[in-house]
Amino acid sequence: MIKATPLPQTYLINVAGISSLKPEHRRRLLSLGLIEVTEKPITLALTDKGWERAVGELGAEPPKRAGAAGGTLYVALDFLRRLIDHSGIRADDLFRLQINAAEVAPALAVPADDAPAAPRPDPVTLVRQAYRGLAAAPGDYVMLADLRTALDGLPRTEVDDALIRLNRDRDVHLVPESNQKVLRPEERAAAVSIGNQDKHLIAISS
Repeated sequence: MIKATPLPQTYLINVAGISSLKPEHRRRLLSLGLIEVTEKPITLALTDKGWERAVGELGAEPPKRAGAAGGTLYVALDFLRRLIDHSGIRADDLFRLQINAAEVAPALAVPADDAPAAPRPDPVTLVRQAYRGLAAAPGDYVMLADLRTALDGLPRTEVDDALIRLNRDRDVHLVPESNQKVLRPEERAAAVSIGNQDKHLIAISS
């Protein structure tokens, strides 16, 4: 719900740190009609019923034995519930909200005669553009090796920095290849290290 997009199971385990997610948990959520599951890679998506259940949890009391982290989480969830009620925004619209700095920062007008040469687009923008050129559809996974080839001429350090920055965006998913044996040497070399883990694939859902 928070990411407002289908997520690969590797993201939930390796990035979100939900290492306790087991196949039996996935099957139970599936049997309850709360999620849909696709294979290769295993990807989980909320159904309409799942959205209703998740939104309902926003106003719930923390479960027993929630601990400090769980209690803190439910305080934050309660704030989101009150924000949704106050604003009238649907939960799915709120979580799909993307804030573009270019839209909120004031534009600085420069007289045409004094205008400097157009700067090179930000590396983050170039990565997003390259991804759109490689992915058959938004949300499809693309090897970082292919992405780096498409960004030929952009220094590796700039690409790495852009990928690390993008990893914070809700619509971007950087994950490791689940079957390390199939990786070619150039695909291993193209990985970016985030959180002491090599990421080999990227998906951008919007």
